[in-house]
This record gives sequence, structure tokens and C-alpha cells, in this order.
Amino acid sequence: MSQTPAFVGHWVLMPELSLYEMGPMPTSGDYRISLDKEQVVIELSWTMEDGSPQSMTYGGPMDGRREQIDTPGIDELSFDRIDEHTLDSSAFAVGIRVSYARRAVSHDGHLMTTVQEGPNPSGGTFRNFQVYRRKDETHG
Repeated sequence: MSQTPAFVGHWVLMPELSLYEMGPMPTSGDYRISLDKEQVVIELSWTMEDGSPQSMTYGGPMDGRREQIDTPGIDELSFDRIDEHTLDSSAFAVGIRVSYARRAVSHDGHLMTTVQEGPNPSGGTFRNFQVYRRKDETHG
């Protein structure tokens, strides 16, 4: 797969088009996805309603393999490049999937949606949806 995937780039959160079932929704956010050889690197930064800044960086190979990580509550992470427009990830704790995310880019490459799901306190599953617009033109 030598073509740069459509999900690679700098994305800006559109909170007015996003929907959260659980947790506070950020008021703004940047989502940067890059490749380092055959590994994906995801850099997130966002601002909460109270003005507090947050950030995280993570990544790994895009072949579906679980990789060991050292993060509280999570011991394995996997990424799966579904196609040129779609990237999935899962986080595991003691072999049980505790978080799943799908990033899907529109065919014109200008919008990316994410769905994040995981367990909610009542024993069901929550889903948070976010919509981002492309800030750069690095795709293709």
C-alpha cells in the first residue's frame, strides 16, 4: 500500500456536528494523523469547556496486531488499516477490548468522522461521534 491513506493529515474538530453519549465534549480539538514507515502516529490536542487543555499521542503498526503498551487501565493497543479511508483501533485490558474507535474519511477527503465506543457504567455500550474537517491538503 504505497498511496498515502486519506486519513493522514491535520484535522480540526467541528463540535457543532459531534454527538456524545458519555463524557464531556471538547469545545475545540486538533487531530493529527501521520505515518512513520508502516506505523501510524496519532497526536490529539483538545480544550474542554472549562478551558483546560488536554493532549495525547499514541500509535503503532496498522496490521491488526496487538502491541503491549504502558498506560493505566490499558495493556494492549491495535490498529487496523481497513482501506485508504478507514482506520480502526482497539484498546485491551487483560485481553478484553475496553475501547474501539473508527476513523472514516469522506470520499472527497475533506471530512473525517470518528466513532468511539466502550462500556458505560450501566453495563451497556456508549458511542461518541465526532466530525472533523481537514485543515491541510496532504492527502492523495
